[in-house]
Amino acid sequence: MYSHGMWVSAAALMSATTVLVAGPAASAQAEIDFVIPSGPLEAGLRLLAEQSGERVLYDAALVSGRSAPAVSGRMTTDAAIARLLAGSGLRPERTAANVLIVRAERAAGSDAASVLDEVVVTGSLIRGISDGPSPVVVVSRDELDRDGRASVAEALAALPQAFGGTGNEETTQNGADRSATNGAFSSGINLRGLGADATLVLVNGRRIAGSGAKGDLADVSGIPTNAVDRIEVLLDGASALYGSDAVGGVVNIILNRRFDGAETRLRLGQTTDGPAGEYGVAQSVGRRWSGGGGFLSWDYLQREALPASARAQAATADLSGLGGTDRRTIYGAPGNLVRFDAATQSLVPTFAIRPRSGSSAVSAADFVAGAVNLQNQRSGVNVLPRQTRDGVYAAFDQALGDRLVVTGDVRYGDRRYETTAAPSLSLITVDGRNPFYVSPTGAASHQIAYSFAGDLGNPALSGRAESLGLSLGGEYRLGGDWVLDAYVAYAEAQDSGRITNQVNTARLREALGTAADSPLTPFSPARDGFFNPFGDGSANTTTVLDFVGGGYSANRYETESRSLTLQADGSLFDLPAGAVRLALGGTVRIEAFQTAFTNFTSALTETVRVSAPSDRQIDAVFAEARVPLFGGNLRRPGLERLELSLAVRAERYDDIGSTTNPKLGILWSPASDWIVRGGYGTSFRAPALREVNDPASAGPTLLPGPTGQTVTLIQYGGNPGLDPETARSWTAGLEYRPRDRPEVGVSLNWFRTRFEDRIGQPAAESILTVLSDPALVSFVRRISPSTDAGDRALIQGLLDLPTTASATAFPAEAYGAIVDARYVNTAEVEIEGLDLSGRYGFSTGADLWRLGASVSHLLRYDTQATPTAPVVDVLDRPNFPLSWRGRITGDWIRGAWSARLAADLTNGYEDLAGRAIDGWITTDAQIRYAPEGPGPWAGVTVALSVQNLFDADPPFYDAPEGIGYDAANASLLGRFVSLQVTRRW
Repeated sequence: MYSHGMWVSAAALMSATTVLVAGPAASAQAEIDFVIPSGPLEAGLRLLAEQSGERVLYDAALVSGRSAPAVSGRMTTDAAIARLLAGSGLRPERTAANVLIVRAERAAGSDAASVLDEVVVTGSLIRGISDGPSPVVVVSRDELDRDGRASVAEALAALPQAFGGTGNEETTQNGADRSATNGAFSSGINLRGLGADATLVLVNGRRIAGSGAKGDLADVSGIPTNAVDRIEVLLDGASALYGSDAVGGVVNIILNRRFDGAETRLRLGQTTDGPAGEYGVAQSVGRRWSGGGGFLSWDYLQREALPASARAQAATADLSGLGGTDRRTIYGAPGNLVRFDAATQSLVPTFAIRPRSGSSAVSAADFVAGAVNLQNQRSGVNVLPRQTRDGVYAAFDQALGDRLVVTGDVRYGDRRYETTAAPSLSLITVDGRNPFYVSPTGAASHQIAYSFAGDLGNPALSGRAESLGLSLGGEYRLGGDWVLDAYVAYAEAQDSGRITNQVNTARLREALGTAADSPLTPFSPARDGFFNPFGDGSANTTTVLDFVGGGYSANRYETESRSLTLQADGSLFDLPAGAVRLALGGTVRIEAFQTAFTNFTSALTETVRVSAPSDRQIDAVFAEARVPLFGGNLRRPGLERLELSLAVRAERYDDIGSTTNPKLGILWSPASDWIVRGGYGTSFRAPALREVNDPASAGPTLLPGPTGQTVTLIQYGGNPGLDPETARSWTAGLEYRPRDRPEVGVSLNWFRTRFEDRIGQPAAESILTVLSDPALVSFVRRISPSTDAGDRALIQGLLDLPTTASATAFPAEAYGAIVDARYVNTAEVEIEGLDLSGRYGFSTGADLWRLGASVSHLLRYDTQATPTAPVVDVLDRPNFPLSWRGRITGDWIRGAWSARLAADLTNGYEDLAGRAIDGWITTDAQIRYAPEGPGPWAGVTVALSVQNLFDADPPFYDAPEGIGYDAANASLLGRFVSLQVTRRW
């Protein structure tokens, strides 16, 4: 919309998050004491927005270089802005109760776009609606800059209502991402902890294509940050307005469209101890002409990796030095001779290989009974990958006559990542066919728990995530205040990744001598050498290691979305309290998803599997009405305003059926300074295409059970019978906003969501207990092929399928169970909590001071894995949401100088063993210089920002993965200093 002219109430200068609230009606404005000195017009408009608490939007290029007179005294906002703009050639236009737009003076009706510029706030489909029954948080362009954020993802992660456990690049390799679908290190948004797939993300009100292994993660990392005008976050279920995925809420990223001039941004950042440095450059250009304009933006950012070795809590799996447990693995280099212990259902080391001289064991004396060689599986890995990001955005709008405006935009993101995986581990079986074989007991063979850390180092991960979004539409004035909006949109996303330097187990067996010399390989152990598993990681030749470590794997996930939308909105008729307004329309959307996998880690030939494309069509119709019962010219004591909001959306999926979702809301002002809001609605999440259509597959394994190890066939794959996940949401809120003190306000919002029929794989998620857990009995079929002919035929038929891996590993008679690990509707989640925010502003002479706070308090987070499983409250557990998250900000502004100090807080909690995990407080700071008026510094803004000013380490958590912190609720980045220089041309 309007570049750098977005001022959202007084809190736009005091808090990274501001709840959107109703302003006073234009017909009954309060008089306010304004103190605005003469000077640059843009500075005067900012002060007017701060002192009035209203939203003042303007094109920065339009007001640049203009001066304004002093405005002082008690008056209405309309009177104040009229005085401020007097003689400037500009005029104010009120488009909503608390929204003013500054325009150039021109003849009435000469610009069709002027009628179509009413603000559409996320949470409503009706133009000009400035508030609603659901809370909306706004992060403005100015807030992004004042917080020193380099990306949209960073800005949203700072919201107290956001949870970092899924769709977060830092959780992917640090044991905290329970979804395990973010292999491309994408940045998603997870409101309320209900899942990144249950938060709908829009760009300019349009859906973006999903990313990740299931195509259901909205990756915002490719969005050019310098093109962002504002971000609106609806904290309520909203499928009645937007359809699928809007369960935890809706994030609408509004990109700039109206811009005249150019802007250059340069950014440098670095942790104070060295790693994870970043640099970026961004350029925007725009041009406005008669009836339209165009905008182009490019954003580049590169960040180096953060090695685990640079952080004590991630460097080693031996956490004993931090007060935790030594969680290093028994797969070592040198390795350990092991045996399977049926009593504990685990591998038990019997001898440690410890060469007395040289690099390899050569006799029984080189083994130590009862000892263990432990290996640090965190060696060589990264906490954060190296990321390089390019983002491009272009937009245009053009009026064609007095009624039609045509708009279009294109957005492209290209992100590349590089990192490392943990060293390869293998349980090696070796016998006398290997010339290096030696036994401390004289046994014919041994199993060795071995790490390839010394031989091969770390596997290398690299990949690319591309995204594209296109939109072309038109807005047509039908008559009166009715407007028809029609657009077509296209979006696609592609994630591709590759892992190299992996062990190929088939080649390893050949190099060990336990498999015959194969004509399919150019390698011959007799000629090129055998692999020595009795060494310390330096006992094998380069030729042998190149052969064994030549394994690799690759994947590609492609998602596509095409849609056509028609919508109209306007006034139906007038009531004494105001006009009844209606929006209605329909959408047709086609979604598609495809996967491709390449694997060369377990066979002598490469395996390639490309899934058949899966797609579906969604047809939707929707409507929303706003009905004012009191307000305007109809007020009563205790009924300053009473308004109903009604919405409904019906959708038909050609693969999973139909769903209809209503939403009812109410806004009530018992007095002019108070607003009470409430709402109820249903929402849903449609199954991802992969969850429905993933090809069936199966494979054998040994699973522990009540009577010992059981040969089990596990079935995987999609489920065409899946139903949508459904949710019911309740919200209620109270807002105090004194009309004579717009810089002061407090809001309290209560929410509750019951999320049912959640899709999951309960058997796969609890695979080690699936045979013994009573709650999972419905996913297990016990069989006895040796005594039951029907069972024999069943298991043999499954083993004969071409999609069953390792079908000959065990005879059919050996199987005792079949486990269904396919996707099913089974889980349930219920959350409840409170959001509290407040602001306070005051002046001391020429100094402006603004204080703000935003806190989210979860009261419960109950989960039930299956209908027969117990309900478990996972609140305040590692890798799950916490009870308290808050952010406090303080700003000082004096002329060209400003500063910010902010603190983020989380509560303490306990791990599953009852050990305390401390709360965490981090502090951010910024000082900024942005001179107004002419001179050598005109148009320049310099900002020095520090995140985690006091370099506070995250609280220690003795994680089973051997990582010393909870990556879902903290970060290991450390103190980060950045310098950003912006120049407006």
